[in-house]
Amino acid sequence: MERNRNGTLGLLVHQVRSGELDREGFLQAAKEAGVPAERAALLAEDALAACENQRRLRESPREAHDFIVIGAGSAGCVLAARLSEDPANQVLVLEAGGPGTHPDVFIPSRWKHLLGTELDWNYQTVPQRNAADRIVPCPRGKMLGGCASNNASVWVRGHREDFESWAAQGNPGWDAETVRRIFKELEDYSGGADDYRGTGGPLRISRAADPHPLAHAFLEGARQTGVPTTRDYNGANMEGAGFFDLCIADGERFNVARGLLFPAMSRPNLTVLTHAEVTRLIFEGRRCTGVEFRHGGQVRRVRATREVVLSAGAINSPKMLMQSGVGPANELRALGIPVVHDLPGVGQELQDHILVAGVNYESSVPLPPPRGNGAEATLFWRSHPGLSRPDIQPILHEFPVVSPEFGPVPDNCYSIIPGLIRPASRGHLRLASADPSAPPIIDMNYLGHEADVEALRIAVELSREIGASRAFDGFRKRELMPGPLGRTAMVEWIRKATTCFFHPTSTCRMGVDERAVVDPRLRVHGLEGLRVADASIMPEITSGPTNAPAILIGEQASRFMLAARHG
Repeated sequence: MERNRNGTLGLLVHQVRSGELDREGFLQAAKEAGVPAERAALLAEDALAACENQRRLRESPREAHDFIVIGAGSAGCVLAARLSEDPANQVLVLEAGGPGTHPDVFIPSRWKHLLGTELDWNYQTVPQRNAADRIVPCPRGKMLGGCASNNASVWVRGHREDFESWAAQGNPGWDAETVRRIFKELEDYSGGADDYRGTGGPLRISRAADPHPLAHAFLEGARQTGVPTTRDYNGANMEGAGFFDLCIADGERFNVARGLLFPAMSRPNLTVLTHAEVTRLIFEGRRCTGVEFRHGGQVRRVRATREVVLSAGAINSPKMLMQSGVGPANELRALGIPVVHDLPGVGQELQDHILVAGVNYESSVPLPPPRGNGAEATLFWRSHPGLSRPDIQPILHEFPVVSPEFGPVPDNCYSIIPGLIRPASRGHLRLASADPSAPPIIDMNYLGHEADVEALRIAVELSREIGASRAFDGFRKRELMPGPLGRTAMVEWIRKATTCFFHPTSTCRMGVDERAVVDPRLRVHGLEGLRVADASIMPEITSGPTNAPAILIGEQASRFMLAARHG
């Protein structure tokens, strides 16, 4: 796809779709970018059709829809698109954020500049008692695409044993073989199809097109350190070093919103409302019959004749359940919230991967600007050989990454960020008050288990060994941090440098035991007409960044719901 000198063609099309750019303005910008007039006219026609369709639907709101999807993030975008493929289904999507038309959304390497802005929920943890009592930011995307619009655009399915474990915990249909087939159907992979990878699907997945010299050095440095290269970590062998698979096409972010939601917005049976923040679910007895939400300065209610689906993410989905009276009864009563259903597991079992920010180096030569997503190379490894799957994931960043306690550092720096992807620690989430606008109390309990500290210490030392390898001799001027610390000092540094990996999960855990929130078909236990479909349902966190598994969850949910609709 052609690139506009002031942004991207994808951005311009989305601005037309969102009503922020008219046809003439688009055609002029497209002409300046060298887009052929015939192609530009077709793009404008499609975007304007979607814009006009959504305008009509907003101006004549329905009192009821078959399905209401709360949240247009990684899973919600899939649900909206799949459910609306059948013209008999009236589908409403309620997204608390805006359309996500900021230019940085479309430039993959600019993701870090979106954190902490109006496109972020700006959540943060309580002081983390095992991480030097520090408050840690917990970024969450607040726009169409959700976190798929402000993340680092990486595509990591997870380890096959992750899904085998899910199935073994009483969740049929989530085993590794079933998941492999679904991922293949979702992908349009630039590396071509094989037993593991798919082509022709709605999601364009690419290999790093022109990796940064630092990314090449990282792979060679890993090899020199004894870590082999894996040809495809989403294929037969996850373990080893490799370039990331990226949700990037023609230099632009190609997230789940672009692949599935945006093309569906011209359908007359799909209404997508932005800046629509749900305040509570409405119940008649044990059945969820609709939602209450704020939109355009008014509080509105809308009914669901079949099902409501919470796809608001691992923070907002349990929050919404609890503020609607579904959750630990004692906690809800203490806040004056009428209890609809006592479900003790809501908000429990919170997991996040951990990043240590970070092993930083000053460069001896001027560094080229970040390429791709600015973090193109990684490795998956075991902190000790007795493990059955990788538990640590160092990532090369083509810019410095430091926690506030240790910054700032010079601009001409790069970093290797140790990551823990199989944490033993579990946290929880609670409501601060009955006010839906109040942020929740988030305790990730980072480093709450000593095994996590030890695994991260090994990850830090592996990262330092790679950074000190011959492969980086042409770049490394000096190691800025942490340096050659003893064990006690290194652990202290890790506690002060621990930060969010942006992957909260498991707060509405799927399963069949008394702590589970949803069943294997994602229906909320003890209630009717209500499902949860996002990363909150993971029985345990997957090995690696969680965006691809969240999309998988949305796809699975749509299949369950359509089967029930036509069964």
